[in-house]
Amino acid sequence: MPSTSKAALLAVFSMFLVSLVSACAPGQPDTAFTEPDRTANRTVAGVEVMPDWYYNTPDYYQFTPLVSNSDPMTQHPHQWDGQDWNPAKWNKRWTPVIAIRKFYNDGIFVNQSLSAWASPVVELGPRFYQLSDLDQRRTLKLLVDYMAYLKEGYPYVKLVDWHTHDVVGAYTAQGMFLN
Repeated sequence: MPSTSKAALLAVFSMFLVSLVSACAPGQPDTAFTEPDRTANRTVAGVEVMPDWYYNTPDYYQFTPLVSNSDPMTQHPHQWDGQDWNPAKWNKRWTPVIAIRKFYNDGIFVNQSLSAWASPVVELGPRFYQLSDLDQRRTLKLLVDYMAYLKEGYPYVKLVDWHTHDVVGAYTAQGMFLN
């Protein structure tokens, strides 16, 4: 085997690389843009990625709890009909006064206050949060209707937490709103 110098081998190898690169380079610049892109919709590892239209879902597939309850398409005007308590249909020995007193004794409500220049305040007790959403609304409606806060001209009743004394919501003519 003839001995060759490293410089000669390096020169031959570099000529080979130059000829390889020139053979692989496109002859005209427009041919590079007419070929289909073989890396479109693929990751670096070569895995095919599906196009965006493949994963499109209708808008109603997304659950948005803060929006869905106020969406006009899902509001039904009669969904709460017949759900309110009617004290006129109660037993004669059971009055709204007795019910409200039991709400206070059970810890559903803790305190209420009223001043001439501010809106009325109802302090919600620890047991209020254990009630269902429907029963929370029913108990507040019974208390507000019995005390006639909204009929006296107050626009809303502030709902305050018993432990933190922070405002946690309001009760208006439209219903209960909790933060």
